[in-house]
Amino acid sequence: MTRSSQATYTLFGALLMAAMAWALYLSIEFYEETVETPWSLEANRNQYLAAQQFLQRSGVEVTDADSLIRLKSLETVSTVFISRANQIVNPRQLESVLDWLKEGGSLIVTADSLTNNDDLLLKEFGVDVNWSESETDDSEEDKQTISESLREYNEKIDSGMTPEEIEAEKKVDSFLTRIEFSDDIGTLEINFDPALVLSHPYIESDEDRGESDKNPFSWASSDKGIHLMQFNVGEGLLTIISDSSIWQSINIDQLNHAYLLWILSSTDGDFAILRTTHRDSLWQSFVKNAYELLIALSLFIACWVWYTAHRFGRIIPLETGERRALSEHFSATANYLWHRKAGKHLLQPLRDQIFRRAQFTIPEFATANIETRLTLIAEYSKIDRQTIVQILQADDLNETSFVHTVKLLKQIEQLI
Repeated sequence: MTRSSQATYTLFGALLMAAMAWALYLSIEFYEETVETPWSLEANRNQYLAAQQFLQRSGVEVTDADSLIRLKSLETVSTVFISRANQIVNPRQLESVLDWLKEGGSLIVTADSLTNNDDLLLKEFGVDVNWSESETDDSEEDKQTISESLREYNEKIDSGMTPEEIEAEKKVDSFLTRIEFSDDIGTLEINFDPALVLSHPYIESDEDRGESDKNPFSWASSDKGIHLMQFNVGEGLLTIISDSSIWQSINIDQLNHAYLLWILSSTDGDFAILRTTHRDSLWQSFVKNAYELLIALSLFIACWVWYTAHRFGRIIPLETGERRALSEHFSATANYLWHRKAGKHLLQPLRDQIFRRAQFTIPEFATANIETRLTLIAEYSKIDRQTIVQILQADDLNETSFVHTVKLLKQIEQLI
């Protein structure tokens, strides 16, 4: 084979390999797949983890606590967000918070319909939170037939929307709250829970009440009612909202929720979030930190059951070849009753015999009451009444007192 033909075959083979590689490349389908993993343990415990990470990436330091008491000092933070109401539990805390607000602090409080009557801060500013009234008087023009609703739903599906997006759009369009800010910020759209609304006498009254730091200077509402109020307190700002779920991890990415949180936070200091802390149960804490203690406790319980059990192990077969005397049966029965704290059953026949004998030997014994009977027995037997009461009525006896009681009962029987 000449050198030219060898070069031709080599070139042909290289072209063939390139063609095969190109065909293989064209047959491969490339696609992107998003795998949704479950939330981490930290995210499940902290509903505001996404909000904390958002603020931290925005340059705001975030402090996490479950109460005002856990904060070292209000002076170390510039913005406090109370995710659940009724954190201020006494007038001293209220005075401290108001002083901090007057010095320029920013406080965001979530009102609660269940505890607003006891919330000192809401009382101080005259804010009430109530359930909104449901709209039951829809006009016939606003009602859609089933066929129209299905047609509109199918059109949105054909346009590429998912069922979750359609449901979210329906909810947002119905109960959207628009908050007006300056021209630089514009209008923010927030999806508060429509079930809870705020109220204040200053807003509801038509009379001119004048300016006061106890009157809101700004508020925002949806078709259901007011969901946000703001008060000027000295140099500080108090913001009261009806629903804190807008900043939870599952909702903070919707609409302008995150932007509103960033606007309300002050960049001059730390941001503190007071939230309900989801702690491990006692059992989970033991399993995680002290499983050796659980093993030791299990062994102790097993040993205690073995120690206190009346019968443990195999049953010894009964020897039927020998017969026991009647006295042995009596002794076994007495031991059985004694070990099971039933000593009173052993003494009761002797006591009954004394009472039967006294009815025949002591006058007026049969018609007397129990106290008189004990006194008569003491007089006839020449034994003090306290001892008679002890031996005829006491049940909790040890071995020594039991033997002594039996001797006295036999002596009394002989004396009367």
